[in-house]
Amino acid sequence: MNYYGEPVEVIDRNGRVYRGVIDGVNQQTGMFLRTGFRRRFIPFFLIAALFLLRFRRRRIF
Repeated sequence: MNYYGEPVEVIDRNGRVYRGVIDGVNQQTGMFLRTGFRRRFIPFFLIAALFLLRFRRRRIF
């Protein structure tokens, strides 16, 4: 629960990217991600990578 309410980027094992805020975590099955007005459930077995966006800086060049 350290990252509750933090902006994150979740990449599933199929390559899809979900951006949003962590809205809740079920320790056994997965996590809830708030993307705008939607609340999306992402099971742990689908998550390939999880990035916190506050430390990530993108370069243009």
